[in-house]
Amino acid sequence: MNKICVKTENLSKSFTVLERKNTTLQVLKSLLKHEPLKQTLWVLRNLSCEIKKGEKTALLGRNGCGKTTFLRLLTGIYNETSGNVIIHGIPRVLFKSSFGLNGRITVLDNIYLLGAIHGIKRSVLDNKIEEILTNAGLNDVRHALLKKLSSGQTQRLALSVFFQADGDLLIFDEALESVDLGFVQKCDDYFQRLSHSDKTIILASHHGSFLKKYCTRALWLENGTVQMHGSFDEVYPAYERSFIKP
Repeated sequence: MNKICVKTENLSKSFTVLERKNTTLQVLKSLLKHEPLKQTLWVLRNLSCEIKKGEKTALLGRNGCGKTTFLRLLTGIYNETSGNVIIHGIPRVLFKSSFGLNGRITVLDNIYLLGAIHGIKRSVLDNKIEEILTNAGLNDVRHALLKKLSSGQTQRLALSVFFQADGDLLIFDEALESVDLGFVQKCDDYFQRLSHSDKTIILASHHGSFLKKYCTRALWLENGTVQMHGSFDEVYPAYERSFIKP
């Protein structure tokens, strides 16, 4: 039996960024001088790691270190520039943004939309609608357009739907960043169950106390590479010390 859930080998990802030119004249000048009009931005470089099945891993790193890009490569949203990504199992991911949501349709319609994205059967959602709305605190606005809701309400809805998703690999990319403390506490039972399950979990967050509660492993990215990977109790203190100026 394969005990590896996630394996990356020399994983690299780059994006092409256009140089800003405000006028046609500036573009012409650059062409005459043989200056490039675009550049290559490397977000990840030769990232290699393994995450075993059932591990609960905290994904650490400063803003811009490549965490979200890494997670989007794991779930197939992005294709790698070079290297390999190997996933054993079904990944499900919830991002902090309104990824997959549509502000021009109702809260109820968005539940079914998100359910389809996360692989949740309509029959399951039909039986869970009231529970989802209650958990999200959105019973009274079920027929409102999603764009009328606050960012916190929108994220509560996304999380409440995701709680019904099933998969071998569950990924949370700062999914609790915009919700209130009361809802975070409500999520505790869900994450406690996950922490004691055989599912593989990756949690990206800037809140160490939250991560320590549910994770036993940690992967620290720095400038698009693996800085450290191992026990949470070893990696997180080293990550915290990196913010202390010598």
